[in-house]
Amino acid sequence: MLKLPKVTFIGSKCGGEELPMLPPSPSQGNSTDGNLVKLRLGCSKVDFSGAELKKIMGNEKLAEIALVDPKRAKSRILANRQSAARSKERKVRYMAELEHKVHTLQTETTTLSHLLTLLQRDSAELTSRNNELKLRIQAMEQEAQFRDALKEALTLEVHRLQLLGTAEPSGGKVFFSSLCFVRDSGPN
Repeated sequence: MLKLPKVTFIGSKCGGEELPMLPPSPSQGNSTDGNLVKLRLGCSKVDFSGAELKKIMGNEKLAEIALVDPKRAKSRILANRQSAARSKERKVRYMAELEHKVHTLQTETTTLSHLLTLLQRDSAELTSRNNELKLRIQAMEQEAQFRDALKEALTLEVHRLQLLGTAEPSGGKVFFSSLCFVRDSGPN
């Protein structure tokens, strides 16, 4: 059997009947099993479900609207329900978008991580090759410095020998001794 909410009547009448007023709180015994409750509120008869009555009784402003214009209260409850459904749909879409972004970012992270590994390996190889080339350049520079020093020493020796060659009589013998020119003037 359906339990009707406790209704108190106010003094005004509509078409010869007293107008009911909804109870001030939901604790006074409602039917929330989804069955419709028919109440005459204002001058119109409107069917409210137990859940709708609970909402009306839980919201003071909505209870006032229900007393003055029950159809407006019913449409407001319906509009709120539709708004909540749209909000839930938006939330579901937003969560799906976030999940898609997460998947995309995870894929991108994996790709970039692999690329980073390759670039780090290439960088290590290039650093090693660069160090080898630096050592070769250093060795070549040392070799060039040695050649320049040798060339300068040989140039000085040639110049010295040319000076010696013009200052000594032509009877002396010239011979080489380990890259140095030695002039022998004959027996001593």
